[in-house]
Amino acid sequence: MGKENPSPLLNLAPEQLRGVLARLHAANHHVWLVGGAVRDHLLGVAPHDWDLVTTASPSQVTALFPRVIPIGIRHGTVQVHTSELDVEVTSCPPGLPADQGILADLGRRDFTINAIAVSYPDGTWLDPHAGTGDLAAKRLRTVGDACSRFREDPLRTLRAARLVSTWGFRVAPNTLAAMRHEAAGLAHVAWERIREEMLKLLVGDQVLPAFELLRRTKVLPLVFPELLEGVRKKQNAYHRFDIYHHILHTVHFSPARPRVRLAALFHDIAKPRVRRRIRGDFRFYGHAKASSELALEVMNRWRMPLRLIGEIRLLTTNHMLMDTDRWTDAAIRRLMARVGKDLLEDLLDLAEADSRAHGTEHSSPATIARLRRRVALQLDQHPPLTLTDLAITGHDVMRMLALQPGPMVGEILKTLQQKVLKHPELNQRPLLLELVSQHKL
Repeated sequence: MGKENPSPLLNLAPEQLRGVLARLHAANHHVWLVGGAVRDHLLGVAPHDWDLVTTASPSQVTALFPRVIPIGIRHGTVQVHTSELDVEVTSCPPGLPADQGILADLGRRDFTINAIAVSYPDGTWLDPHAGTGDLAAKRLRTVGDACSRFREDPLRTLRAARLVSTWGFRVAPNTLAAMRHEAAGLAHVAWERIREEMLKLLVGDQVLPAFELLRRTKVLPLVFPELLEGVRKKQNAYHRFDIYHHILHTVHFSPARPRVRLAALFHDIAKPRVRRRIRGDFRFYGHAKASSELALEVMNRWRMPLRLIGEIRLLTTNHMLMDTDRWTDAAIRRLMARVGKDLLEDLLDLAEADSRAHGTEHSSPATIARLRRRVALQLDQHPPLTLTDLAITGHDVMRMLALQPGPMVGEILKTLQQKVLKHPELNQRPLLLELVSQHKL
């Protein structure tokens, strides 16, 4: 089980994690580093999440540390909080010697690449399921019986796709067959857990093969059936790919930021529902708005935060940046005001990815590059992108027109903003007050 060369992972671990390890060891408990931290270290990536296994019981762990949360007490897991880290600590199955206890724990983990441990303080490797060999081969294989592992936690089918997306693993044949056989179990998994795996999957480098894996194993219809509506749905001469593959290529070409990747995933999601053949060509009138509405349904199902839902819908609704070389500066300012300063970079990144995903000579990333430069020039001039950027306030409007607080005040300010977006030189207090006083709105 052990290897001659001790792992340097313990020396690279954060100081506060070494403090947790040392306290458990000092209390005469065996303790090991396990899971993702060991895997990431072997892959040459700095670990971020730290999981431990110990012979201490949950109550013994709780007694040793001031801040402990029982996050999975049914499985013997608690979370130890330090000022800088959250460390998951799982207790070995009770009643077993230490060497058998750690083997039992590793034997109930999902994939062999996550069933590697490093003992503290000597740094000895434990790799009873040949996970290091699978890591070297970029092979994803379950620990033991594949169907049993997926049946224990059906979310593991999504986790397999996430690991494909993140690391480019190839799924072993028996694991692939078990994913397909056990996919239906996802119907009983909380949407919050599904959402978290989907978000991690989306920011990987291998999104296309990951989604193809979900499609081939019948997992995708359970979590995101709307995406499948675009399979084999041809578009037009401006697109090389069907709707499904165009969406996934857009995600792939997007920067690996969750918000822009989500917007890419939803930007054309309703195209199959609005597709019409007109004079021999497919057209998709109103697809941006329809996609925003369908995205709302999906994100509500995934229990997404309301603020993020609003941001994704705003990006989806405004993603059609066509013929922007012909736009006036005022048109660019109006776009900036609609989307808001905080989302501009995401929108431009989405538009560029969308263009690249056309896969034809009609792709126009250079057009988006020119638009970026024009947007940057406008930002340097600080246009009034919000009502608070106007040189007057609602109080000024109420005083000038003897109005009470109400919707009319807001409407007047919005009208003023539209005028100023067209003519920025008007955004001066005397000029705006003059417009209000003369009712030139």
